[in-house]
Amino acid sequence: MWLNQRTVDAIRIMAALAEAMPGHVTANKLAAITMITPRNVQKTANILVQAGFILATRGRHGGLRIARPAATIFVSEIARAFEPADCPVSFLPTSAPDDRLSHLIFSAHRAFFRSLETTALADLVGAKAP
Repeated sequence: MWLNQRTVDAIRIMAALAEAMPGHVTANKLAAITMITPRNVQKTANILVQAGFILATRGRHGGLRIARPAATIFVSEIARAFEPADCPVSFLPTSAPDDRLSHLIFSAHRAFFRSLETTALADLVGAKAP
């Protein structure tokens, strides 16, 4: 299973913000930390704000910060905000419940996401995050 690049960027941004807690980080500083272009940081951060993962503050002392403690944000939540809803495995045809290939793909997808469901953002950054 693969995650699209925007999803990976979002996870990297969230990890960088978790390490910076409780402070704010500017988009330009995030770009330097994560090695993601400033434009892509802005695009990804906008989606993260809309999804409620980060808070944005404008002004001289503004920036971005995570909205919840890192221990309560699971990587799977971030991935689901960025991955398409029609992921190739969000299907099990009701017309063919014995379709072995569909069951195999579904099982593989579930196993992939299970590891993301048990990994909190705090796990990615170690003891630094609250």
